[in-house]
Amino acid sequence: MHSSKYKKSLLICLSFFMLLSCSWGKNKNNNDSAGANGAVYEILAAGLQADTVESAPVMAIYEGELLNIFFHPLVARPEIAFKGSMKKHFLDWFVTAEEFRKILNELYTNNYVLINIDELYEVTYTNGVKKITDQKLMVPEGKKPIVISIDDLCYYEHMRENGCVHKLVVDEKGGIAAWTDNADGGELSYDKDIVTILESFIKEHPNFSLRGAKAIIALTGYEGVLGYKTDEPDLPGYKEEVEKATAVVNRLKEMGWRFASHSWGHLNLPKVPMSWFTNDNRLWERQVKPIMGDTDLYIYPFGAGLESQEDKHKILRDKGFNLFFGVGGGHGHSVRPGYIYLTRRNIDGVYFNLFKDRNDGIFDVNKVVDKESRGL
Repeated sequence: MHSSKYKKSLLICLSFFMLLSCSWGKNKNNNDSAGANGAVYEILAAGLQADTVESAPVMAIYEGELLNIFFHPLVARPEIAFKGSMKKHFLDWFVTAEEFRKILNELYTNNYVLINIDELYEVTYTNGVKKITDQKLMVPEGKKPIVISIDDLCYYEHMRENGCVHKLVVDEKGGIAAWTDNADGGELSYDKDIVTILESFIKEHPNFSLRGAKAIIALTGYEGVLGYKTDEPDLPGYKEEVEKATAVVNRLKEMGWRFASHSWGHLNLPKVPMSWFTNDNRLWERQVKPIMGDTDLYIYPFGAGLESQEDKHKILRDKGFNLFFGVGGGHGHSVRPGYIYLTRRNIDGVYFNLFKDRNDGIFDVNKVVDKESRGL
């Protein structure tokens, strides 16, 4: 293959010089020489461009199980998160920005490709009855589909105080940046947050994202969304906070990101009384849905599903939720009457400890873990 490309390029170059030589000899005393030579350059450019454009990948139906993994917001400053009073919490349930970059590279090397969760299912209505069916996934031959989600991308106070960035913003170029408050009035960054790092990785490796797919952002509302104080309507500046958060959400949607409900108060839903459950739904619809818009994705807090509590589960289905995500091995999904259930695998310090000496993990933990920052 490389030999044929070389021969093709060589023929183009030889043709160029032959045509150029003729045009110089024919037009050396002619004012039309510039136009003739320009045409030759166009021929060369077109030939080389055609030679360097990669052919479209061969698509194939994927017969295996979809991989579904999730993260929490990244630790931007491990020297804070892994040394403070909440050290164990962050060591167990978070990864650092550097670890996340290495994980993405491992996934890419292992032939995973991001897909949009919308491609997994289809919703149809017959006489007002909803039916959900799963669809065969089409991916480039040799690739394996993966869905990534992010829980609690709200930048809670305990995260901001322990080495995470403070919010997402739309930068002056219309892109997404992370912002962290400091003594100098704040810092923009693109290498410390899960959204900006994934965006940069896809720009570097566009074939890691199939048809523009990004990740799913699961939001609660009890401390606002995306770092904005959208949970206290009576506070001064509330309207402006909502507007800024909405602008970030809309830009992320334009960039291919999806959003999911993670409940309003991050409750253990099977264990709370029905009154708490319905109040949580009410607060979600009042404070988060106007910012985030419609979604049919529901990611259970703590992975605690409601499949065994039909009264609560039906309330969510009646509100338009079609896909429900728990926590488990991360492979596969099941189609049930009126909805689809998926399991997700947490990627964090707990996962690192479980798979550090095993060869059946999603990636080689020893290649990604920051042993120095974690004190290993």
